Amino acid sequence: MKTLYIMALCLVFLAGCDKQIPETDYFPLQEGLQWHYKVTTSLTGQRSSTKEFQISNLGPASLKGEYEGEPVSIRHTSDGTDYYILQDDTGTYRIGKRTLIEYEPRFDESLVRVIPNYEDLETGRNWSSETKPYLLYSTPGYATNDPKNQRLNMSYELAATDEKITVTAGTFDNCIRIEGSSEISLYADPRLGTKTISITQTEWYAPGVGLIKLIRKEPLDLNMFKGGQIVFELTDFRH
Repeated sequence: MKTLYIMALCLVFLAGCDKQIPETDYFPLQEGLQWHYKVTTSLTGQRSSTKEFQISNLGPASLKGEYEGEPVSIRHTSDGTDYYILQDDTGTYRIGKRTLIEYEPRFDESLVRVIPNYEDLETGRNWSSETKPYLLYSTPGYATNDPKNQRLNMSYELAATDEKITVTAGTFDNCIRIEGSSEISLYADPRLGTKTISITQTEWYAPGVGLIKLIRKEPLDLNMFKGGQIVFELTDFRH
């Protein structure tokens, strides 16, 4: 009887671990979920580099002040950063982050929308959020400000809701595709003056999984500044 009791407890435990993520959830926050990505960075005039990147859900956050009692969860990345994610009936938002050298989270000045809620996932839906350049950099020998310090306002549009996407982790149906675009102006040189660069970002989210692919393009090839492209591709999803 004791053995049967222990086996029953194990079955209950395993059933809880195998709980299905709703197909309406494009940004799962259940504790214990893990995403593994291959990140390929291609900078102008340099060889492409590839590294691994992981994201883990740590569960609900216990916050004080403005977000006390709010539905906030923590996502931990393999570079040691904790992102604080608020998810309610209007959508999914990043509200702040905490790096390895910080004891407390540093909150964003305003909510940074990631995706709308499921009921608002319709083609043509648009919004905007603050971001910054990921890849632009100053070349050696030029005393210029680092373009990565500039803040940008990126416009997003829900471009598709039923795409079929294949990545290393598999093939996913009914994916949503989000297109982002922004511009940044940089002083190129005395001859060219100020140069305006278009920055684009494309994201794909699969139902019950989340982000499966992201492409960020910051094309630039000047004497003072260079740019490039970065691609995140899901290689494994664990739950």
